[in-house]
Amino acid sequence: MIENEPDHPAGEAHEPLHRRIYRQLRREILSGARPPGSQLLPSRRLAAELGVARRTVVAALDQLRTEGLIFSRPGAGIFVSEAVIPPAGQPPAAAPPLSSWGQRLRRRADGAAEGGERGVERGSRRDIELDFGSGRSFASTFPYDIWRRLLGRYLSTDDAILSRYGSPAGFEPLREVIADHVARLRGVRCTAEEVIIVSGSQQALDLLSRLLLNPGDEILVENPGYASAYEVFTAYGATLTPIPVDGCGFDPAAIPAESRARLVFVTPSNQFPQGGAMPAGRQMALLEWCREHQGLVIEDDYDGELRYDGQPLAAMRGLDTEGRVIYLGTFSKVLFPALRLGYVVLPPALRPLFLRARQLLDRGGPTLTQAAVAEFIAAGHFDRHLRKLRHLYGRRRAALAAALRENLGDSIRFIDAPAGLHIMVFLPPAAGEKWVIERAAEQGVAVYPGAPFHLQPDPPPSLLLGFSGLDEAQITEGVRRLAAILHPWVS
Repeated sequence: MIENEPDHPAGEAHEPLHRRIYRQLRREILSGARPPGSQLLPSRRLAAELGVARRTVVAALDQLRTEGLIFSRPGAGIFVSEAVIPPAGQPPAAAPPLSSWGQRLRRRADGAAEGGERGVERGSRRDIELDFGSGRSFASTFPYDIWRRLLGRYLSTDDAILSRYGSPAGFEPLREVIADHVARLRGVRCTAEEVIIVSGSQQALDLLSRLLLNPGDEILVENPGYASAYEVFTAYGATLTPIPVDGCGFDPAAIPAESRARLVFVTPSNQFPQGGAMPAGRQMALLEWCREHQGLVIEDDYDGELRYDGQPLAAMRGLDTEGRVIYLGTFSKVLFPALRLGYVVLPPALRPLFLRARQLLDRGGPTLTQAAVAEFIAAGHFDRHLRKLRHLYGRRRAALAAALRENLGDSIRFIDAPAGLHIMVFLPPAAGEKWVIERAAEQGVAVYPGAPFHLQPDPPPSLLLGFSGLDEAQITEGVRRLAAILHPWVS
């Protein structure tokens, strides 16, 4: 009977019987099970076979007739309409027409799918005991009780926050406390007017690319560097000129003399992913290069607060006197990634254009979470939480560096900078990056490849080892297992 068909969606079980019969017949007609021109049973016989009243079947057939799927031929019976075109198998879905932007993005995605070994997916392997994923956040390290109380306060007392759109520039009290925060901790001189709230630094990169890049434009980037930034820039048609980094990050002296770039992307406070801070002398040299070439710097300060030997370093934006530095900050590393809240401090000339682009894109971020973050910072909770993280993560980073030196010695190299949430380890040249990752997974250890962060073909084998999600004993044990895998190359 119709009501027992296994392919009925769950919601149809509660529909009137004539609707269920109608739907079943309609499926059969549209699928080709009842081909065009084929004859249906008379309503009386169909009702008898289904064990229902004839008027129930008539109601179903009337609906099919109204939709043009069947017709009655006087004296002959009921037939499936010749206009019904049954499916010819299941061909692959046609690729949608793509803009040049979409085509570049698809080529980039295809290349990553074919050659972008990403290691063990976080959380995808039940047999992973020790996960060295970077940038992870856990309930035990964040005061969620305070966060819930702040959200609850605004939900219960401030209906205006929920009943209207916020400013595309962001919640003004949050912009005010950010301006004070970056001045105190990062040496960034700015007003709240220069701060715009974004949905993470990735959105800021997207908007800046729309505003500043034309297809074919050259942009200078660090190598190795932030792969997600590479993808945004190339999606908009930019040509990347990789500048090799050393233990002091980006070196302006390495910029090719023939470069036509007018945009530079750097992570000076803690180079991503290799590590190391860009000295003030290099920062000033880069600003001078920008002055001579009428260029701009995008300074991505993704984890500048997480420094473990004293206060955070001053940002490059603090040296800028000509409006040549666009400063990006984020709360993802210090608070929690799902917050999706960042900010950009813009040169005055760019602010109205960026603000208009932001308004066209999404009218601004959610005001409720911005209000909660503003109070979280203003009440001192952010500074207390940051002090806790510096102590906790500083010990974990020291444990990782010590375990690497003890177990692998001179067989590997890494930059021992007291900052960030991971260490990039360069393996012995003969060690296969993918092979090491697979063997580590077999031993219950998840480590991550460095290859996606390099722009040159056949980069030196390397791994990213995050430490925020493991305690010191787990870090030590994970490195011990990794060392056993690398035993053939350990000196």
